[in-house]
Amino acid sequence: MPLLAWALTGDSRKTDVVAPLVKPAELKGYARFSLLGKDYPALIKHNETSIVDGLLLCPQNKSQRRNLDDFEGEAYTVTPAQVAVVGEEGQIVEADIYLWNGERDAVSADCWDLDTFIKERLDDWIELFGGMQLVGDDEDA
Repeated sequence: MPLLAWALTGDSRKTDVVAPLVKPAELKGYARFSLLGKDYPALIKHNETSIVDGLLLCPQNKSQRRNLDDFEGEAYTVTPAQVAVVGEEGQIVEADIYLWNGERDAVSADCWDLDTFIKERLDDWIELFGGMQLVGDDEDA
């Protein structure tokens, strides 16, 4: 959650701000793969039995959404999808996902694992982004 806190607020320590905005969710028909030489994943359309576990984020304002879009960057396309909220039986919601829009040759056959990223790379990412400023304004409009 520290990296998401940085992406939304500019401060990786503000996980208390981010925690109420997320719920565990599942996305069917997609898969998350490693990218060759990268720490971050590619979400791609996959077979209908594939399920990606993740978080449903409900930003509080347009500024947080803009910050997240900027963090994800141009290699991803915002795409609407139906996600199932975990723990709320039968609740399906419309959400935007960040679908890989980069080179297909960059996608590994290996699944990307969040726990491995947290254990092996998260501290490096927090250190990298810790000295950076978010671009843009803080307006909620």
